[in-house]
Amino acid sequence: MTLVVAVTGRESIWLLADRRLSARGRPVNDDAHKIMFLETADGVAILGYAGLGATAYKTEPSEWMSAVLRSRNLPLEQSLEILAEAIKEQLPRHMDGMAPNAESAHNVMVPAFLHNEPRLYTIDLIFMPARKSYESRCTRQVVDKPAPTMPRTPRIRIAGSGARYLAKDKKWKRALLRVVTAHDCNRVSPYVVADHLAKLNNEVYLGTGDQSVGPRCIVAWRYRKEGGVQNGGGGHQFYTGKSRDLNSLALPSIGIGMDWQALANMMMPLILSKIANGKRGRSATLLGEWNKDELNAELARLPDEPDENLR
Repeated sequence: MTLVVAVTGRESIWLLADRRLSARGRPVNDDAHKIMFLETADGVAILGYAGLGATAYKTEPSEWMSAVLRSRNLPLEQSLEILAEAIKEQLPRHMDGMAPNAESAHNVMVPAFLHNEPRLYTIDLIFMPARKSYESRCTRQVVDKPAPTMPRTPRIRIAGSGARYLAKDKKWKRALLRVVTAHDCNRVSPYVVADHLAKLNNEVYLGTGDQSVGPRCIVAWRYRKEGGVQNGGGGHQFYTGKSRDLNSLALPSIGIGMDWQALANMMMPLILSKIANGKRGRSATLLGEWNKDELNAELARLPDEPDENLR
């Protein structure tokens, strides 16, 4: 139970996800990371989800999705198909223990650039009444009214329990698209868009009576790679209410098969140690010289194979 808002623009893609985890209809904490990044040879994507927030062993799907795609240097759509199959195989058993009145679906929203063309995909696991059976699909979303000569990508899609609140009044869509367009024209910074999305999350939090949407959220963005205004890259920002958090931790990220979050988590203690030694005058430079054996030993401990088992 959450709020997910995906936005596609000419130059940028965006995803908002709140951070609340609930159990049997009650908030447990507001520290979840319901977003991961995926970069392939032919595209870039942001993945966020509503539904299962964590397993009984406290594994978050964002961490698991990263493990599924780790070491798989595949095209974007093939990567999503593999992930969809893993979701179909692994998630149902973990959703059996959810409260009977909980959302009977797990929805992954995927704004993306494929060969610099904005796309929006969804991976949906939908349970039938009484949860005795389920359906799974991976779909490219297109606008079909009025019928275009070429498929058009939707500008906005929403998911989660908070979507019901936003569906009551669609004025917020026009305001959001205006600020995204202004950013794509290089008139405002990405943080103007991120702040706008955080305010939207806070509005849903305050207006949702069932406490299924939390006050904290993450806003993530990525740019098209080739010929774009920003020439690739992107960022993310954590929020509490409408205020930016001082620290925005690393999110699960797979780039051309490489698990960048695992690499960053391995390197950070080494970097901090070098900085500390530099401040004590123990090295000629701030970072000093790397110990090759120490570095190779740490790299050897990194997982280097996909892991589809959701624990």
